[in-house]
Amino acid sequence: MKKFLISTTVIVLTTCGLYAQDVKFGIRGGTNMANMVTVKSTPASDGYDGRIAPGWGIFTELQLNPAVSLRLGVEYSGMGGKKNGMQALPTMRLITEMGNSMGLMSTPEQIENLQQIAGVMLSQCPYYYADIDNTAKFDYVMIPVLAQFGWNVGQSPWRVYVNAGPFVSFLLSGKQVSMGTSKMYADASGTSTLWDIVPPPIKGIIAEEFSGMANTLNEPVPFGTTNITGEMKSANFGVTGNLGIRYQCNRNYFFLEAGGNYGFVAIQDDKTNGSNRIGALSVMAGYAFSLF
Repeated sequence: MKKFLISTTVIVLTTCGLYAQDVKFGIRGGTNMANMVTVKSTPASDGYDGRIAPGWGIFTELQLNPAVSLRLGVEYSGMGGKKNGMQALPTMRLITEMGNSMGLMSTPEQIENLQQIAGVMLSQCPYYYADIDNTAKFDYVMIPVLAQFGWNVGQSPWRVYVNAGPFVSFLLSGKQVSMGTSKMYADASGTSTLWDIVPPPIKGIIAEEFSGMANTLNEPVPFGTTNITGEMKSANFGVTGNLGIRYQCNRNYFFLEAGGNYGFVAIQDDKTNGSNRIGALSVMAGYAFSLF
């Protein structure tokens, strides 16, 4: 579906270029200051700061009259946010990761015990805490459709413009990139580990059948990258816009613009651990040229 929509958009951009009288094709690239806005507040969804991410793409601009044009594009957009320091993480994700690592080696009895352990941990502690650096990295293909209004600066080759319009975007990948080594704590104060809250009978089962789990729940462990694409919605839509200035060189032009975008869809597929919307401020530079 994503490939079809992207291919269709490219065809539309090319076809429009064949029939319009004043058409330019361009490339743009730069930096996003991406962030995540909390919609449903939980310890896991709160507290994100902005992250720097790349953005780039291609577009075609169809000049409708001296002041108004239509800009259509296909872009890659890096989104997400980051947290540093003590922070909450979903215990369910930890249980799933531990279960996957042990699943192929487990007997039916051990699987039953794992389910019992999971139930106890979730009831005692739906979120655990770790002192790490954590970045949510999301990669999207974005398709914006912008109405653009521009004014020449006197008789000079300079022109200022503003554009705005809707976009639709499609998720390529979602990752939680965690860096650092930390114990897994039962609360934000770091006074007790997950092992400390496990009842003695369950500790006995863990010590007898899953000895490595005891170390995981009580000792510092290294954190890494988790693929969370399956936890996220595959599409988004919202609004985007830019304020820019360009320098005309014959029929071509260079430009610099600042703008932003905001998605209306909460990105998490399951709202159990809260939900966020995403957006970004951006600074982009580029070049556009005429083929006709």
